[in-house]
Amino acid sequence: MGQEVNEAARSVADKVTALLRAVGAAEEPMSLAALTAASGTSKSTCRRLLLDLSTQGYVRSPRRGMYAVGPRLQGLAAAVVRGDRMGGVIRESLGALARATGHIALRVSVIDERAVVLDYENPQNIPLGVQVGEELPAHRIWADGGGGRQQADPVDEYPSRSLWMLSAPIDDQGQERLALVGLAFMRPQSASASDLLAAHARTLRDIGSRARDAG
Repeated sequence: MGQEVNEAARSVADKVTALLRAVGAAEEPMSLAALTAASGTSKSTCRRLLLDLSTQGYVRSPRRGMYAVGPRLQGLAAAVVRGDRMGGVIRESLGALARATGHIALRVSVIDERAVVLDYENPQNIPLGVQVGEELPAHRIWADGGGGRQQADPVDEYPSRSLWMLSAPIDDQGQERLALVGLAFMRPQSASASDLLAAHARTLRDIGSRARDAG
């Protein structure tokens, strides 16, 4: 009985987080039908969950049948961002890397072998569909920190059939990384992108260390 309850609880949590991810990533209000598909629920279940989230202020309904981010979800996001002491500096690095290399530059959080996009810069408008909050495909570099933390600047390549990625840690535990992503045919022919990524990662590690020491 206990296992059935736990499974049911996880199922509800999955549906709620799917709704919040979908609403949070949308640039305009989403319809009930779109959110039903995003959460993998029935229409009646999705409507009930949205009503609960609206009552709590995490979702709002600007017009009938349409849903958008509510004030409590905005407040939660703002609280997380406010506590991010390195946010502005990392954003500057993302912009510089994206402009210099022509690839998408990502900030990635790596915890428990899950790699989630926290921020990105895509000035070239490369059609990869990268979104904040999206989980990247499983790979060994998310599991073991690339296996290269003994190196001065561990930069790991993450190739696939359609995409190419370079990743480098910006903290000692490898729990936060910078990454460059492009289409497979855009893979650079020289080491310049890797060198730039390593330099930015090293600089951010140094800044992070000084900030921790000062704190």
